[in-house]
Amino acid sequence: MSPTAEQTKLLSIYLEDHVAGATAGSQRAARLADAEADTKDAHVLATFAADVAKDLDALLALMKTLGVEPNRLKAGVASVAEKVGALKLNGRVFERSPLSTIVELEAMQMAVRGKRSLWETLQAAMTSPRPAELDELIGRADAQLDMLSGLHAERVANTFNPPAG
Repeated sequence: MSPTAEQTKLLSIYLEDHVAGATAGSQRAARLADAEADTKDAHVLATFAADVAKDLDALLALMKTLGVEPNRLKAGVASVAEKVGALKLNGRVFERSPLSTIVELEAMQMAVRGKRSLWETLQAAMTSPRPAELDELIGRADAQLDMLSGLHAERVANTFNPPAG
C-alpha cells in the first residue's frame, strides 16, 4: 500500500524541519569543538562534530531517496538562529564561560535525542524498503548521547562542586 498524498506531504514537512535542525546542530557541534580545541575533550568533540555532519549527510541522502528536497529557507533560518544563539552572554565578556560549554552540551543532548527520534520515525515510515543504515544511525545517536552525558556530568561537577580538600 503506497502512502497517501497527505502522508507524503507530512513526511516532506517533517524531513524539511529535521534537516533545518540538523543544519543548525551541525554548526553548533563544530562551534563547540572549535571552542574546546585546547581542552582534554578536544578529540572527542571534534569526532562528535564530524559524526554530526555525517548524520546530516545521511539525512539528506534518505531525503533524496524519498524524493524530498530540503527547504533552503528553513535551513537558512535555522542557521541564522544558531549563530544568534551563540551570542548569549554567560557572565563573562572577554573569555569563554564554563557555563557556555555546559549549556552547549545540553543543547547537543536535546538535538541528538531529536535526531534519534527522527531515525526511529523513518524506520516506521520507510517500511519497504527499509534502509539498513537506520539501525546504525540509531546506534551512533545512542553512543553520542552517552558521550555527551559523560562530558556534561564532568563539566557540571568541575564547575559547581568545590574541589576536595
